[in-house]
Amino acid sequence: MTLFRTATTVAILTALFSGCAPIDLYRSRLIKPGLPVDPDVSVTWLGTAGVLVSDGRTDLLIDPFFSRFGLLKVGLGLPLRPRKDLMDNWLERLGRQNVRAVLVSHSHYDHVLDAPYFALKTGAVLAGSASTLNVGRGAGLAETQMAQIQPGQPLAFGDFTVRFIESRHGPALFGRVPYPGTIDQPLAQPCKASAYRLGGVYGILIEHPAGTLLHHGSAGFMPGMYDGISADVILLGITGREDTATYLAEVPGKVRPARLIPIHFDDFFTPLDDDIDFLYSAHFEEFFDTAERLSVPYRIETLPLNQPVRLLP
Repeated sequence: MTLFRTATTVAILTALFSGCAPIDLYRSRLIKPGLPVDPDVSVTWLGTAGVLVSDGRTDLLIDPFFSRFGLLKVGLGLPLRPRKDLMDNWLERLGRQNVRAVLVSHSHYDHVLDAPYFALKTGAVLAGSASTLNVGRGAGLAETQMAQIQPGQPLAFGDFTVRFIESRHGPALFGRVPYPGTIDQPLAQPCKASAYRLGGVYGILIEHPAGTLLHHGSAGFMPGMYDGISADVILLGITGREDTATYLAEVPGKVRPARLIPIHFDDFFTPLDDDIDFLYSAHFEEFFDTAERLSVPYRIETLPLNQPVRLLP
């Protein structure tokens, strides 16, 4: 019976997370890639909520997730081992030698699993919640290489100033937040997906002389969390949101960006390459339809995978 329930759950998850790709809409909003000119700020989208933010001197990695695992392996609760070979290849491909911080918005496996390894390889600081730091400890990071964030407290990396703003996770799975709770002890890898408990959830505000960027990786929010905060660009996670109109009002509606860029809508159960597969549960087309119906006052654009795009100024 247990095996039957597991197989049923996997089948339901497959139906929930896989779907036809609204690729034409995605391509119609693409920003052309191009290397920035100092002191511009570029963003490279790495799939899911993962991005690399760079001004050419200092790089920030947010929620990097390259290992990826098939839905069957995740659904069956099998151990997930970080793919160090893949991460080494991606570090070489990205050509980034200036990573100073690895920032984690919350501690689900698709946000934190690979983060400690990038900190180990680059010497960067791993910054996040107490749960995130316990993932770092389990991976062998020294205490001196980790920073437990305090909401609103600034962290400086080169010309970047980073602030974590307390948020909530969207109800991404059957109307509920998956894997709630905290990680209270060092988490040794490999382990199953459910061991990566949510921990704290944050929007990440990144200020730079060239402008301000907001990374809002999970499609939930706390009412009023962005009161008095503004940003030029929002990278907005859209999978797992509830009512799209309310979400748009409470996040970009409060922040008043010039540009909104959806992220975390690609199928992270498939390997990361230069092609994109869409999660059905992201309801990608509905997001754009609702924004158009509401006549939102900002541009909604999309990023190419794995290519730097100048976003600021």
